[in-house]
Amino acid sequence: MCRHTFKERQMLRFHPRTRVTAALVLSLAAVPGAFSQTTTTGAITGTVQDASGAIAGSAQVTVRNNQTNAEITVAADSNGVFDAAQLQPGLYTVSIQAPGFATYQATGVEVAVGQSTTIRPMLAVASAGTQTVTVSGATPLINTETPDFATNLSQQAIENLPINGRRWSDLTLLTPGVVADSNGFGLLSVRGQSPLLNNVEIDGADDNQAFFSEERGRTREGYSTPQVAIQEFQVNSGVYSTEYGRATGAVINSVTKSGGNQLHGELYFFDRDNDWGAKNPFTKLTTFNPGTGSTTTIQYKPKDWRKQWGFGVGGALIKDRLFWFYTYDGFRRNFPGWACHRAPRRSSRPRTRP
Repeated sequence: MCRHTFKERQMLRFHPRTRVTAALVLSLAAVPGAFSQTTTTGAITGTVQDASGAIAGSAQVTVRNNQTNAEITVAADSNGVFDAAQLQPGLYTVSIQAPGFATYQATGVEVAVGQSTTIRPMLAVASAGTQTVTVSGATPLINTETPDFATNLSQQAIENLPINGRRWSDLTLLTPGVVADSNGFGLLSVRGQSPLLNNVEIDGADDNQAFFSEERGRTREGYSTPQVAIQEFQVNSGVYSTEYGRATGAVINSVTKSGGNQLHGELYFFDRDNDWGAKNPFTKLTTFNPGTGSTTTIQYKPKDWRKQWGFGVGGALIKDRLFWFYTYDGFRRNFPGWACHRAPRRSSRPRTRP
């Protein structure tokens, strides 16, 4: 007697409401977490006054980015106070116009990430010989608005300070209370906190491992943003505002570069080679001659070189509208290694039967 068993295939049917729910879940999974977004912009504030210190009312303030020519215009309030927010880090030109006064223009005003730059414009009375008053020079960045313990490193500091391997995050050690861990992995401890309790952000996006809560890729070169791509970064080591979360250590907030109206870039090559260095008298090579059974020891200089090269270039696809920026960073190295082998003990040698 033969017995046949038939298995029924069950088709999974989705109710329309189930389809909508599944679509929402997929959409939320594809969107980066908003809780991890941090400030990537700065602001310019000030109080418009005349030469006597009186408030200059009805002032119009225009802020223009020197690199992209993007500009915004804000009006000062009845107390002469203005606030131009959501500005990308960089250098700006501030122009102020008020009835009865000459145009005030401040050039080279620096905007840093997460900070508000304060200027103190003093308007001059308009006359036939005075149409525009121009003030040049960078305004010192002194944060008087918030109690944050924050250290900002500008593009100039990043480019001029010596960095081993061009790993720009090592400049975080310039912040008071920051030390490197003792494991040699390059992780950072802030105010005695575990390196796992920091929060690393790049352009407002989360750059932390989901499992270990460390910097993504740790300090591996392949996971690091090239130094040539970093505009500036800020280290908040304590008392930061509620917009920063997820960390009890430090919030490392970095902003990458963008293109401008003028084609600009840089090219670099760094080379370290053992042929350029002296020999170490304690480094020796011992060879064994199986024919004679003797050994020979000579002074030896092993291969030890590192080569790093790359470039960064940016410009405009559409002037004043659309910009581009591209970076490349290459790295090769040949580090010496050492090993010590011993002849196996007689007791551990394999035994053979006679």
